Formats: sequence, C-alpha cells, structure tokens
Amino acid sequence: MQRLFVFGFPELYGGAGTELYHQILIWQFMGMEVHLIPPWRVERNPLYPEMLSRGVHIHPVNDYSSLTEEDPIFSFCNGEFLELLPQIRTYTKKTVFVNCMSWLFPQEKEAMRKGEIAMFLYQNERVMQENKIKLKAFNKNPKIQFKKFIPYFHREDFPFIEKRRNEYFGCGRISRQEADKFAKDTLFIYESFVSPIPKWGLFLGFGKRSEEKTGPPPPWIRTALNQEEVSQQEFYQHCEIILQPSNTVENWPRIGFEAMSSGSVLIVDNAGGWQQMIEHGKTGWLCNNERDFIYYASKMAYEPNQRYDMAAAARERGLLLSNKESSLESWKEIFTVLNNMDI
Repeated sequence: MQRLFVFGFPELYGGAGTELYHQILIWQFMGMEVHLIPPWRVERNPLYPEMLSRGVHIHPVNDYSSLTEEDPIFSFCNGEFLELLPQIRTYTKKTVFVNCMSWLFPQEKEAMRKGEIAMFLYQNERVMQENKIKLKAFNKNPKIQFKKFIPYFHREDFPFIEKRRNEYFGCGRISRQEADKFAKDTLFIYESFVSPIPKWGLFLGFGKRSEEKTGPPPPWIRTALNQEEVSQQEFYQHCEIILQPSNTVENWPRIGFEAMSSGSVLIVDNAGGWQQMIEHGKTGWLCNNERDFIYYASKMAYEPNQRYDMAAAARERGLLLSNKESSLESWKEIFTVLNNMDI
C-alpha cells in the first residue's frame, strides 16, 4: 500500500479533527501518500496551507473519482461518511470507520447490518471489545475487522510548562461548546473549590449552547468560543489544573495528552478512557461526584509541590501511552491487514 484516503479534514481544535491531524503526520513519516476528500469547502481552514505544503492531496468536495479498489478510505467519527457509504463503496470496499466515542452511531449499526464497513478502528481496548459484541449482533461476517491502534500525539506542539504566573491560580476546561460536554454543576464546582490565592478560570469552547446548560459564568471565568480566540497553547499556559466535569463518557480523550504534555493536572470523571489514561493520585484525579471535584481542585491549589510532582509524572505517563514508536508499529499492522483484506 502506497496511499490512503480520508473522508474529512484535519483540525487544530476539537477531538476527531485533531486526532486526524496528528495521524497524518505519522502516516507521512511512514512514507504514505495521503489524500483528503473533504465534505465541505476547506480553503479557509487554518491547516489548509500546511496540508498543501506537506504534499497532502486535497480533492474537491465529495469527489471520490480518484479512489480505486485497492485504496482504503478512513473516516474519523464522521456521521456523514456513514450516510455516504453506499456511494463510496462503488469505488472501494476498503472502508474504515474510526469511532472516537464510546457509543455507537445509529447509522453505524445500520452500516454494520449491511456489511458496509470493512474495518472498525479504536484507540481504547475496552471500548473496542464492548462495541465489537454489540456490532456483531447485527452481522456475524468474520471478514469484518476490529482493530486497535495507538494514536500518534505530536507532543512538540504542546511543550511542558515548568512555571506559570503566581499571582492567581489558573484553572479551566476545554472542549467543543456542545451542552453534553458540560456537567450541569460545572459552575457550582468552580465557585466552591478554594485557593490560597485568587482563582482565574478559562473556558475554551464555551458559547450559547453550553451557557444554556450551565448558566452564565461569573466574572472571574473568561470564556472563548474556540481556538481562534484563545489557542490551546495559551489555554494550557494558563491552567495549573484542568477541572472538567462532563456528561459524556469519553473514549480516549485527546485533551488528556495535551494536558499531560503541557503540565496541567487533570481532574476529571472516573469514567471511560480517563480510567485507562490516568493513575488516580499519581498522574491526575478521577472523580465520582461534585465533592471529589471540589476537594481535589482545592488540594491542588493548596499543595503546589504535589501538583508539580503529578504534572511531571503525568508527562511521563503520556509519553508511555502515545509514543511514536508504538504508534508506528500499530499502524504498520493495520495497513498490512488492509493490504491483505479479502473482500
């Protein structure tokens, strides 16, 4: 295999798009020829110039005419891809869906029933095993593949921050502004934890939809709609802790790697991919209720030495979970399976 196609386009900010961005980097390191088929106009995307300069082939919107039966086409958590599978499969049967969530799309179940997805890819072993059982209930075809890959994280974009400003205690949360990314008691938690110095909050990914869920933040919490207002690097420069109660169960949270690489201590839900990513009390804190969030945030504010030690340990943990060598080996195995796929 010399080339691969992707339905979608990379992003600097926001789960699946960011994951795709970093995988493009590792694919090119492997010598792969990368083709992108965007579902919308991308000329204004901030990564458009970089993709061109890297030699990535960007096709017209929804143009599959360059696909051949030997080419795999990937999609990272894109529901539109699932809708278009009948059309895409007239060009290639090597259709690969990367579900970045812990739940199944309704269209994903239907595509499985029809045998329209050749390979399902996951970053989380537990989620893969659970979803495999559910999906095989719709179609028991043994040729359909379920594989786990180790996602590449380009940590050079998120340097470790040794020291932050000491006139305030920086805290924050980062996600898309979707309401289900926020716990309803988010602001209660932020208001309730205590600090020996003034608190200053920053919510990156906060707008009308999230405010309808949480209510308006107090004056000491600054909000930004997306990375065009505040970059991720500025966000992590601000945050001693990432205090992130949520109503979603994350599969393999991308912000975990960003925070661990940057030296921001994670205080998150005891659920989903966080349970595999974080060693409780060593590289972050896993919380079962709002009292846990308030307690551990206060503890980090009052115990800077422990906070520094945890940040350093988390950086090492991130290196272990998502290093270049392991990611390379996992992608080599996936491409070997795709090369030899009997469809």
